[in-house]
Amino acid sequence: MRKLLPILLTIHLLSSCGNHEKKSIKNKISSNKDKTLMAIFAHPDDEIVISPMLYKYQKEGVNIHLVIVTDGRNGVTPHANIPAGDVLAKTRSEEALCVTKTLGINSPIFLNYIDGDLALKENINSLDEKIDSLFTKYRPNTVISFGPGGQYGHPDHRIVSNVVSEVFQRETSESLQNLLYYGYPKKITNTNVNFNTDLVQWLNDNLKRTQKRFLTYRIPFNKTDLELAHKASNCHKSQYTLDAIDDLLTIVGQTDSLIYFRPWMGNEEVKSNIFE
Repeated sequence: MRKLLPILLTIHLLSSCGNHEKKSIKNKISSNKDKTLMAIFAHPDDEIVISPMLYKYQKEGVNIHLVIVTDGRNGVTPHANIPAGDVLAKTRSEEALCVTKTLGINSPIFLNYIDGDLALKENINSLDEKIDSLFTKYRPNTVISFGPGGQYGHPDHRIVSNVVSEVFQRETSESLQNLLYYGYPKKITNTNVNFNTDLVQWLNDNLKRTQKRFLTYRIPFNKTDLELAHKASNCHKSQYTLDAIDDLLTIVGQTDSLIYFRPWMGNEEVKSNIFE
């Protein structure tokens, strides 16, 4: 009997740990299930960098809306051989729908601006009104977009970030509480990664990185989240070859299984939940 006691005690401890972990996950799901997240990006495919997090929060019951500002009609790539225009725009909208279905989130919200034209004064003004209307209609708790650097400096990314920030600071309320900018830590250079494609090598070299101390929202994801994100990202066939998608998810995976954000107003307290 004495020999059995340590074994029984070990089994009890393991069982207790397992129950505690399950309870913790259940509590997290319960606390987030009434939350709404809105991710606002310029192009179909911009969501790739946060896709593991989108799947993670979808599993926790968060209501997720992906807003795509332009139709991507000018995103011509050599491998797809689809000319600029309506056909490419339709293809990219179908790809975005494929992504949301794979991730299990709401169908994308398309604002249908022409990529490359966002900087026109009339587009900036009307985009302001549309973002305002989206906040009123969907009442998100947390909004996510690119920061001022626009991920790798893309003008459309920067315009969307600017307008989203402007509307948020004007309309923030008890429900609309948080605006987060996606960021990639400056210290992660990926110089030791052998990319398969010149495109993603260029993207990595031109990422507008952020000092890690500013990236105080560090959202963990697991292997399953990353694998599902990889599957969803494969929907973007008009923009990336399978090798390029592999490379992009390699970049995402280099961050110690964390997706980094910084609050638009700055914060020094490290957080692991975007709804805190």
